[in-house]
Amino acid sequence: MKQTQLHFEIAENILYTLNQTQEEFISQIRLFTALQLFKTHKLSWGQAANLANLTKEQFLGELDQHQIPLIDYETAE
Repeated sequence: MKQTQLHFEIAENILYTLNQTQEEFISQIRLFTALQLFKTHKLSWGQAANLANLTKEQFLGELDQHQIPLIDYETAE
């Protein structure tokens, strides 16, 4: 699969405030983005897991931890 890189800048004090390394912050951003895109039906379970750099099983655990259902039925369904 072809990859691309994205770059953006943040103030250093954000990492200091969060007490995170750049790598930890990047992992967290990837996870939170994947969770949100999955929750809003923009990415599939597998795509979101890939974005978060997790296995499907690990991503399922994150969904559970963040109280996001794997299958999100509408009330009418």
